[in-house]
Amino acid sequence: MLVATSTGRASRLIPTGSVARENRQDSESFVSSDSQRGNDYLPAGGFHRIVSADEPGPCSRRLSREQRRALLDVRHQVDPEAKPQEFLQNLVSLIGDVLRAKVAVAGKGGSSWLIAAESAVEPRIAIYANGGPHPFDRMSATPGLRVELWRTSDQDWTLVNFARRSDLPVILVIAGDWTPCALVFRDLARSFFFGGGEEHSSAGNLDSISQHLTRALADTSGLAAVSEVVLHHVVQAVPSGMASLAVAAADGELSIVATHGYPRALVEHLRIPAGSGVIGAVHLSRMPLLVPDVTATPGLDRRRSRYRTGSFAAVPIVAGTESLGVVSLTDRLTQGPYTPEDLNTLAVLLAPAALALGRERVWREAQAYAQAAVIDPVSGLFNRRYFQARLDEELQRAIRQLTSVALLMVDLDGFKSINDRFGHVAGDLVIRDISEILRRSVRIFDVCTRFGGEEFAVMMPGGTAESAGTIAERIRQRVEVYQRTEADLADLTVTASIGVAVSPPGATARDLIERADRALYHAKKAGKNRVSTSAGDGTVLPA
Repeated sequence: MLVATSTGRASRLIPTGSVARENRQDSESFVSSDSQRGNDYLPAGGFHRIVSADEPGPCSRRLSREQRRALLDVRHQVDPEAKPQEFLQNLVSLIGDVLRAKVAVAGKGGSSWLIAAESAVEPRIAIYANGGPHPFDRMSATPGLRVELWRTSDQDWTLVNFARRSDLPVILVIAGDWTPCALVFRDLARSFFFGGGEEHSSAGNLDSISQHLTRALADTSGLAAVSEVVLHHVVQAVPSGMASLAVAAADGELSIVATHGYPRALVEHLRIPAGSGVIGAVHLSRMPLLVPDVTATPGLDRRRSRYRTGSFAAVPIVAGTESLGVVSLTDRLTQGPYTPEDLNTLAVLLAPAALALGRERVWREAQAYAQAAVIDPVSGLFNRRYFQARLDEELQRAIRQLTSVALLMVDLDGFKSINDRFGHVAGDLVIRDISEILRRSVRIFDVCTRFGGEEFAVMMPGGTAESAGTIAERIRQRVEVYQRTEADLADLTVTASIGVAVSPPGATARDLIERADRALYHAKKAGKNRVSTSAGDGTVLPA
């Protein structure tokens, strides 16, 4: 065991045995990080903040599902009536076995810190001696559910505050950086909180998780990432073996965008209609569902083998009068079924979640509107409005960089006859398929546009007559062999005439389009299904 003798220096750490002996070590500075505050109040002696519990380091460790369950079950395996030393030694041994790491309990007797129990001798924990100032004082000065990362010269330590009152300081010390699992250790500490007042502990833990969630959501964007953050905090506040978060799409159906305890790939293809099943029903009603035991609930009395328990909870994420999604939990890791208190906890966490999901919906809608302004809905290519603006930009860039812009005007031959013979639905299919041929035939930075009707334009920044002619011929050949697989469209054939032009120095958008149009007209007049190129002087070369 390590106890302390006085050194008079805040930067010197001294290990001793049960009989105090002054075997002085080289100076080691403990470095700490506060997972709860942005400011530090540390004793002098070279201490500085290195990492937050919200920003795990590269060597940080994570808990498996089995480890989380085993940790939360530790409190049921220790005898609260045992003698203090026996109780603490059993506690650190159980936790150490789960984590496969050294665990110790540090306490303060009078003015001195001591190690009351440890699961292993190595790595050694050095503390200050005989009442000298110690950074542990800083942690115990602010009681509550707190997890901090500390560091010596050669070892990371995760510290978990196990005391509610500053006059009864107890700290769990774990070898390694376990800060990514801070919320799990807070829940563990809550079950062992020394100093009474369990109701205050629960409220404090929920407040901590809620604040952590709000901060994380403020720095997270994207529906998948936001959903993962929400679900991570939900299962920390209400420990569960399995959980999911389903979000409603524009058509009203829900899809599962985040999971816990099983791979999302198993359910990512599912589409859940509003009112269908548990998730759909909760979404439609906007009311939470709490089932203590499915075997005793009519209509839900079939327990699935993959679930460890028969209790589950499903809670809607509501913004105003609208349900944005549903969080579902099963396999409660602590003893007993889900409770109304669990629903209250979820309601607190899902308030900021609703704001974040609402923000993501607005962002997706804004992106959809922006896309609709520049994308042709049938072909999926850029529309003429975007093309015109982009062509002006590329021609200005070509003037500055002394390069050229090539333009292909592509027209489907006899397209009206396709609509007349096979119908407009078939005509739209052809437009979409030819658009895909264009995309696959050009360079990644070329701009494909539906210019109007059955006419397309391909803008090629930096293109030359030779490179543009090669791509035009590639397009023509691929269109010529295009064929639909439907039996009623077996006789459908398509060809394309293409005009090619390259911008001369100082050319305007109108000049370039007129050159490409003249070349296209020449290809049509020469018999269709061919490529014609405009020469530098504006004349059209023989097809």
